[in-house]
Amino acid sequence: MEEAKKKLLIGLGIGAGLLILYGPAFLRWVEMKDRQEHLEAEVALLHKENLRLVEEARRLREDPSYAEAVARRQLGFVRPGETVVKFQSSKEAKKQQ
Repeated sequence: MEEAKKKLLIGLGIGAGLLILYGPAFLRWVEMKDRQEHLEAEVALLHKENLRLVEEARRLREDPSYAEAVARRQLGFVRPGETVVKFQSSKEAKKQQ
């Protein structure tokens, strides 16, 4: 019986020593693994966005009607002789009251 207790205490001591010695490194490894997964997901999103922007640039270069639509929508361009009519959104109307 005494021999079993001695082995148990030795085992617990070795386990505690290993935990103290390698515990912080293991926690750091877990943190780094989570960070890696987060960064890989971010890279995938950025890659997808990059492909979208490349396609957008190609369309702007090669499709004049698309380029015109973008210029009208984003920059407010109009052709000579056209009249611009702007409508107030309900949020803007409430701000003015």
